[in-house]
Amino acid sequence: MLGLFVQKHAVAVQAFHNVSVIYVTADHRLRFGQTETTRDNFNGIDEIRFYFGKSGNTIIDGWNYLKLYMRALGMLSKPDLIHVHVLTRTAVPAFLMKVTKGIPYIITEHWSRYLPANVAAGAFSGKLRRVITRLVVAHAEAVTTVTNNLAISMKALGLNNRYYITPNVVDTSKFYPLERDPLRNNKFFLHVSCFDEPAKNIKGIIDATNALAAKRTDFNLVITGDGTDYKEVFEYARRTGLEGNRITFTGLLEGEKLTKIMREAEAFIMFSNYENLPCTILESMASGVPVISTDVGGISEHLHTEFGLLIAAGDKQAMVTSMSAVLDNPSEFDHKKMREYAIDHFSNNAVGTMFNEIYFQSGLTVN
Repeated sequence: MLGLFVQKHAVAVQAFHNVSVIYVTADHRLRFGQTETTRDNFNGIDEIRFYFGKSGNTIIDGWNYLKLYMRALGMLSKPDLIHVHVLTRTAVPAFLMKVTKGIPYIITEHWSRYLPANVAAGAFSGKLRRVITRLVVAHAEAVTTVTNNLAISMKALGLNNRYYITPNVVDTSKFYPLERDPLRNNKFFLHVSCFDEPAKNIKGIIDATNALAAKRTDFNLVITGDGTDYKEVFEYARRTGLEGNRITFTGLLEGEKLTKIMREAEAFIMFSNYENLPCTILESMASGVPVISTDVGGISEHLHTEFGLLIAAGDKQAMVTSMSAVLDNPSEFDHKKMREYAIDHFSNNAVGTMFNEIYFQSGLTVN
């Protein structure tokens, strides 16, 4: 789940270049000294994964990470370019390959770690981390971020380079609009997330639903997904008396089940305290479904007034008012235009073309 946005970028680039993916990570199921390797093919992409058991020592684990990453590189023919996703440790082997083998690399960052609120909370702390991050960013041919907001935040931290904006990807052949009756009775709001409560504020959505339910009964809320805080959120909804009545939890949905429920929603709701650019918002736009979201991260860069409503983080009354407005005025939003916008900005071809141009603008020659 956490790597889906990276996989989607790889698929977009695959239309233009031969792509292999390396992923190295610690696995709590393995003892120190144990490793596991998998190699799969996904949409023509060669995926190599190494898992290793942690020692508990940061230096030793970092060394093991580096060794396995280099071993995985040895399983491939020499790459023309290394495309790093999500700093910092992933960029260290790429930096070493540039120094020793002359292989250039670019960096794509998705993480909200560098946004001011998270930096203030200690997300980008530690002198060594900051030094290494600035080093690997400075030596990359280019840095891309999914929003301009993130690029500004990173540059403010001294992570200096040439920045490009490359949004997350939506498979617009799977997320598409549904012809619907505006007078239908079974209208529902949808929230999809990984149940990270400090970020997603799903309890806030439940509170807003509870407040709106006291005024009207012509709607429901569907919450889809799974994650660390699922049980906590579910119990919170149950205590309101709305779970199983006004609120439905579907668990994790994938494939056609997810795309179907997305296109059937009256609106998609995101009440996050902080974000970067959630794929779910872009998928809703591709489905012609308006979005109600907090104005955090880079969401406002794409969520224009004809596509949905932006509210302040934590403003429950604004959420209640916005939900009611969507129910009362569904024709206020241009479903066709948001679909066209999603194709032009977030489709595989759109994002793949962006990366292809960045590769060559950076002076790279790749096959």
